[in-house]
Amino acid sequence: MRKTSWYLGAAATVLVATGAITRFAVLPAVHQVPGDTDFTMHFAGAMTMLDPQALQSGNLPAAIVRDLPITADRRVRAVDTSGSTIVLSDKTVVLGPQKQTLQAAEKRWPVDRKTLLDRPAPKNVPAEAHKGLSAGFPLEPKKKNYPYWDASTRTTVPATYVRTEKRAGRETYVFSIRHTGALTDPAALGALPPAMPKAVVQGLAGVAAPQQAADVGAATADKPDPTPLTYTSSTDLTGWVDSETGVTVDLESTQAVTATTTTSAGAPVELFPVMSLTMTTTPASRAELANTAEDGARALWLLGDVAPVAALVLGLALIALAIYLEGRARRPRPDPALPGPRAQADTEAEGRSTADSSSGISGISGTGGISGTGGTGDVGDNGRTP
Repeated sequence: MRKTSWYLGAAATVLVATGAITRFAVLPAVHQVPGDTDFTMHFAGAMTMLDPQALQSGNLPAAIVRDLPITADRRVRAVDTSGSTIVLSDKTVVLGPQKQTLQAAEKRWPVDRKTLLDRPAPKNVPAEAHKGLSAGFPLEPKKKNYPYWDASTRTTVPATYVRTEKRAGRETYVFSIRHTGALTDPAALGALPPAMPKAVVQGLAGVAAPQQAADVGAATADKPDPTPLTYTSSTDLTGWVDSETGVTVDLESTQAVTATTTTSAGAPVELFPVMSLTMTTTPASRAELANTAEDGARALWLLGDVAPVAALVLGLALIALAIYLEGRARRPRPDPALPGPRAQADTEAEGRSTADSSSGISGISGTGGISGTGGTGDVGDNGRTP
């Protein structure tokens, strides 16, 4: 094999191998939640809440503040990585009209870097054990239901696939999460009073739902004073998840906590709202998230499809060129000392021409007409000889 063919073959082998490695080794290695993950979603909405100052002063009619305009920032960032596990800090801060902090909560979730499902926390890294999705959806989402961890009730509930639709210019899978249950999150319960004076409970219940004041009065009549309280949490969440990258392009959610009690028969009775927060992604944040999804999808396309295919095609082309050059190099070359096909044909043609010339000369000299002319004279002379 000649050096040129060898070099071409070696280059082709490297290209084909590089394409395969890129597709089946490099892509899976980089297609995971990066260790420097840090992004923020911005929301706008409204909040219903208890006013601590009004409660303290006994101004119960003003104690329930309804539909207060709010903005909220949800920041998700990586705080630790260990192999295929990443610990994500998930912090939401709710701000009022004067940018005052109304609510702030942070959770730390150990999750798989591809599926974002729960994983055991790395050693000596504080994180909350859970079961299901918590801080986002898989990098390669499917049209199916996923287990979702409802942090307020500390239970796993379904994130139900609903439909596929365009959102902010991207194809998204729409998931819905709806759940109601007893509030069991220790951090949330620790911020709420375990009991309230019976008069306050009945007064707040009357402000919240005047038509049910009598029922609440009956339900709390045999309760001690202060009246023990339990709390119910409800979640109503709809997410638009990019079908190629798993980026949540848009999110609408309503989360509520309600104070409850039970009748003597054990039936639950709602007393008054403690908090109700309705949020939706801002248009600017939705556009930014869609751009992030588009950039990610383009990178995956280049790394997973374009680069391997281009390397494979170029490698095959080099192999074909090497085979062609090698075959051409092995083809026998004519010996310049021997007549080639054309020279042999010319020699044969020259021989035929010489033969034709010789044949014409012989025919002329052998013609009796010319020699016979002189002979005729001789005959005449002989005839005149006596």
